[in-house]
Amino acid sequence: MKIKRFVAPDMRTAFRMVRDEHGPDAVILSNRRTAEGVEIVAASNYDEDLVQRALQAAQPPAAESASAPAAAAAPLRTAAPSPAEAMIQAIGRRQEQPAAALQAPATPPQQVSAPLARPAAEPGPAPAAIVHSFAQKLAQSLPPAPPAAPAALATVPAAALPAPQNDEQLTQLREELALMRQMIEREMNRLTDERLRGSPVRAQALALMDDYGFDAGLTRDVALQIPADTPLPRGRGLMLGLLSKRLPIAPVDPLDIGGVIALIGPTGAGKTTTIAKLAARFAEKHSARDIALVTTDILRVGGREQLHSYGRQLGIAVHEADSDAGLIALLERLADYKLVLIDTAGMGQRDRALAAQLGWLRAARQVTSLLVLPANAHFADLDEVARRFAGARPQGVVLTKLDETGRLGSALSVVVDHQLPITWVTDGQHVPQDLHRANAASLVLRLEDLRRAADKPSTPEQNHAVA
Repeated sequence: MKIKRFVAPDMRTAFRMVRDEHGPDAVILSNRRTAEGVEIVAASNYDEDLVQRALQAAQPPAAESASAPAAAAAPLRTAAPSPAEAMIQAIGRRQEQPAAALQAPATPPQQVSAPLARPAAEPGPAPAAIVHSFAQKLAQSLPPAPPAAPAALATVPAAALPAPQNDEQLTQLREELALMRQMIEREMNRLTDERLRGSPVRAQALALMDDYGFDAGLTRDVALQIPADTPLPRGRGLMLGLLSKRLPIAPVDPLDIGGVIALIGPTGAGKTTTIAKLAARFAEKHSARDIALVTTDILRVGGREQLHSYGRQLGIAVHEADSDAGLIALLERLADYKLVLIDTAGMGQRDRALAAQLGWLRAARQVTSLLVLPANAHFADLDEVARRFAGARPQGVVLTKLDETGRLGSALSVVVDHQLPITWVTDGQHVPQDLHRANAASLVLRLEDLRRAADKPSTPEQNHAVA
């Protein structure tokens, strides 16, 4: 068995060094983070029987340990050796045996470890001292359990390593496993991207979807569905068709159903303006007396004034609720209205008061919650918003501010990942003209128009008009 220590700035480089030195059959004995980067102890020509015997020798029976503690101790220490030290000591004793003993019929010849033995002509410390020194280093670096390794590298059997002893070791093991998993996923994604770029039509789809802001995971899924031999002019149309099939769209307009609808979402997402658009659209088909507006945003300065202003313009009554009990009692009084729209308080997704606000909606039953997502936000931020507001169990999503982004793919990726049906989209401040029913084909066709509008240079005349 040949054991060697490798130090590299990252895990990928360390694995490459192990593979170059020991080949694909190497065994990872331990790994840990150091000031120099990542340290891996690996072995080749791994003999599992030898390790098992070393472990058994390191763990004598309880009765024998009680009667003769001195005999159970290691020759080089006053206490019982650890499993790692026992394994190294057994390897050292095996190396000191005559060569004929190593050629037994049942056991194949073992390669002498270069780090553990010196040539006979070279003076140096005794083999036992070398083994003891290496055992101390290995015992300090050996983790509670081996992390997951790529398929190209073998792992030490679970029985050959000690089990974690405390919560700190378990936490370290989980971190190692998570790090290894992330590394493997990145490597697999890189290989997938390289394979996709080998096809011109798939490479075109990857580039376009990246320009539109789509998440890398959704981009790969769509590109893999495009046949590699598809003609290049047909590639974009096929990509848009596959995207439209992935978008979840609400089959029925919630305004046609009526009832109680609450809009939830982060600060500045456009909830109040969207409620005014929905109220105006509903009043066009029915009557202003059939709709009521409710606000729970009573603490933020100017939070309720905007909704009251919209209510006066549309001739719709506006009510306020300051607690979960108050909201339940208010909804009971408004039970005769065909449509009740609730404007919740604008809070950040990490606001501690968010849980209480969402609890109001859970306490008030028969409330349809719709999540309002601003399309001009980054994918990671929108994904966090969707996760934080999942406690309200939203039945759909409203995409706002389409006119303020050139990368609509970020919002669409979050919708696909969380499978939130899109109900409406908004692309301006006009009430209610800038509210549109969601349509998958229309959304994917707007991707290129929105990107070009964002890349279009600003002219002095436009700046003067905006001012």
